[in-house]
Amino acid sequence: MMAQDPKEWLKDYSDFLSLDQEQVPADLNQRVTTQIRSLLNPSAWWVFAKLLAIHLVVGFFSLGICHQFDMNPFGTTRSLSDWFMQYGMSACMIGCGVIFVSFSVLAAGYFLTVEEVRVLRRTEFIQSIALGVVSISLFAAFGAELAFTFVALWLLGVLVGGFLAAEAAWRLKTGV
Repeated sequence: MMAQDPKEWLKDYSDFLSLDQEQVPADLNQRVTTQIRSLLNPSAWWVFAKLLAIHLVVGFFSLGICHQFDMNPFGTTRSLSDWFMQYGMSACMIGCGVIFVSFSVLAAGYFLTVEEVRVLRRTEFIQSIALGVVSISLFAAFGAELAFTFVALWLLGVLVGGFLAAEAAWRLKTGV
C-alpha cells in the first residue's frame, strides 16, 4: 500500500532509490516493471471499453439536444438537427455525427488518464469508427430507419468529430 503522507512517500522513494539492484527480489522487480509498463501503455481495447461506457451515457443524453435518425428519448421539441437541416440533409447527418461522438470523446478525455488519452489519440480513427458502428447498430436495434447514404455521411461526421475531439482532449489533458 502506498503511503499517503507526502513526506513518508518521499522517504519511501528515497529508500527505493538507494537500494542496490541485487537487494530487490527478482519477482518483485518483475511485478513492479509489468505494472508500470501496463499503466504507461494501456491496451487500446481497455481504452475502447472505457470510451464505450462513457459514450453510452453521454451519447444517450446528447440525443436530447441533437436527435439522431429520429431518435429522441426525452421528447424534446428543439434539436441541433433542426439548425443543421437549414443547410441540407447532408450537413445535418455530418453535423449530428460530429456532435454525437465528439461529446463522448471530450467527456472521455476528462475521465481517462493522460496515457489512455494518448492511446485514444493514437487510435482515434478505429476508435471513432467502432463507436459509430456500435451506435448505428443500437439505433437500428431501437427501430431507427437507416439509409446507406445517410449512415455514410453520419459516419464521416463521426470521424471528423472523433479526430477533433481526441485532439482537443489531448491538448486539454496535457496543457499543450
